[in-house]
Amino acid sequence: MKQILALIMILLILLLNGCGKKQTEITAEIIKEPEYEEKTEEKTEEETITTVKICYDTDKGIIRWEKGTVMGYYSNTTRFEFDDYCVNENYVREYYCENEDPLETIFLCKNGCVDAHCA
Repeated sequence: MKQILALIMILLILLLNGCGKKQTEITAEIIKEPEYEEKTEEKTEEETITTVKICYDTDKGIIRWEKGTVMGYYSNTTRFEFDDYCVNENYVREYYCENEDPLETIFLCKNGCVDAHCA
């Protein structure tokens, strides 16, 4: 037990005082590398946004004997969709496209209007 205590004491002395060699302090100077600014040329390009009107008619025009749908986009990119329909038993509202715009007209159906077209 005495030997263990002696050994612990020696280790403590060595830890506190070192091994008898003179300790030298090591210092280092930190050298910063120059900061490089990334040179970017600012390009000013004018961006032109073109909106396109689109109009599509499933019955391919003013065809009052066929049920159709007109769909597409206005120039402000708003979507539209209009279905032909019977206004009453004698009249049909027919949608069609002209110059990429949705238009409509009402026709008198001599044999009546059935299922969104003239019979």
